[in-house]
Amino acid sequence: MSVGATSGLTAIDRARRGDVGAVRVLVIGRGRLRVIEAARAIGFGVRVVAPDAGRDLEDAALARDHHAVLVDADADADAEELVEQLAELAPNVPIVVVGDAPSDGANSHWIDAGADDYLAMADVRTTLRRAVEAAIARGRARELRRRLEHADRLAAVGKLAAGVAHEVNNPAAYVLMNLRTCREHVGELRALDSGAGRDDDGAPSPVAALLDEMAEMLDDNVRGVERIVAIVHALRSYARSDADEVATVEVATVCREAAALTAAQLRTRARFVLEVEPGVCVHADPRRLCQVLVNLLVNAGDAIPVGERDHRIEVVAQRRGDWASIRVSDTGTGIPASIRGRIFEPFFSTKPRGHGSGLGLAIARDIIDRYGGRIDVESTVGHGSRFEIVLPIDVVTEAPEVHDAAIARWPRARLLVIDDELSLTKALGRQLRRHHEVAIANDGASALELAERHRFDVVLCDLMMPDMDGLAVHDALGRCAPELAERVVFMSGSAYASELHRVVQARGLPLVHKPTPLVALLDAIEGARARAG
Repeated sequence: MSVGATSGLTAIDRARRGDVGAVRVLVIGRGRLRVIEAARAIGFGVRVVAPDAGRDLEDAALARDHHAVLVDADADADAEELVEQLAELAPNVPIVVVGDAPSDGANSHWIDAGADDYLAMADVRTTLRRAVEAAIARGRARELRRRLEHADRLAAVGKLAAGVAHEVNNPAAYVLMNLRTCREHVGELRALDSGAGRDDDGAPSPVAALLDEMAEMLDDNVRGVERIVAIVHALRSYARSDADEVATVEVATVCREAAALTAAQLRTRARFVLEVEPGVCVHADPRRLCQVLVNLLVNAGDAIPVGERDHRIEVVAQRRGDWASIRVSDTGTGIPASIRGRIFEPFFSTKPRGHGSGLGLAIARDIIDRYGGRIDVESTVGHGSRFEIVLPIDVVTEAPEVHDAAIARWPRARLLVIDDELSLTKALGRQLRRHHEVAIANDGASALELAERHRFDVVLCDLMMPDMDGLAVHDALGRCAPELAERVVFMSGSAYASELHRVVQARGLPLVHKPTPLVALLDAIEGARARAG
């Protein structure tokens, strides 16, 4: 199949029903009339290119307006090399070689060079149709196989990305918690030094100056790690391949995740601008919506010619009446009006062969359709394109913000923190000890021993641990401390624990995702204690 043209198999079917020119062939040769006449006699559309046409030949071979290539074996001394180049340049395009030699001896030779079939000139009138149709079918099979292999590679890359994201997530979580705790300690030290905070001339004391510099460095580090965490979260969510998990999602959050995933690619092509209105929510699976935005952003980047400066890619998200609007625009090459109506067709692509499956926009439109929305496109050649996603607004009642004063009023509780990552439990302990009494266990067996010897109000337990996972710990608590089993809060940082997440949901227990902001964690702890009380 030639991407962007009518399917070769569809063209064959139309030709058999009398549609003259439905099957189009590119003849590379000196225009021997017998080949051209035979092709036209059976209703093929024909274009002829000389074998020494250079760039014109390459452009013709890569064009999307033919279904098969006929090569005249005797028109050029380097015909074999030409076939090899064509097979490498456009591996899915069917190639049929026609020559004066009998087919018995030459067939395997040309097939080894990359052709699908060889025909003797003497038999061309009677066998050309069969040979071309068979070659088109083989080319279609090659393309489908390539797409399956590509899909397998994407799935493998997705698993690898999710695994890497999970491994990065835990250390990023405890680094972020430790940085936030250090920032709080600096504030306390500054308060202790308040009496000697300035010299006689009003300048900050050396200690105060150092504390100010430390606070500034910690703020920079916190922002840096938060950026890493945001990218890891987006990558982990994007790599999952579960069924849709539709929920109320803030458009601004999804836009930021898509921007984080494509930032490295886009910043080398254009200036990136992100303008998002907060609080605009839709009913969708955030991973699928992110997938759509990533596809549009990658396409926008590809539309910017390499090496050109002063280009711009922009994402604007805002509310328009009862609809949420997400516009992705670029100042790239634009889409010709002649093909604009086909860009959402499956397997249609304007990119060079091997640089796109032709499925991205088709899948994007299908996803948006499922959520009751639409994708509109405007484009001007030479000035760029703008894609607009329009989705119905999901009206939600915002939860009241929890401020530090409310946190301070929460009574202290005895917590049991269980996680196999030693550094993570230490960081959690440092953060939580300012608000609660904390005991730490780094495996399920040790945690159960502590639960049998001491009284705890709430358990924070990692969901995925070696030997005994969080669900097994919960089952054991149900036997030895049933009242405590009702006050478990699970923690998870994995992209591949969706089945476990569903089990936790079925048990009616809360689940927080690492790294969890302190306010959200304290809120979950208080909720667990109140639920059992």
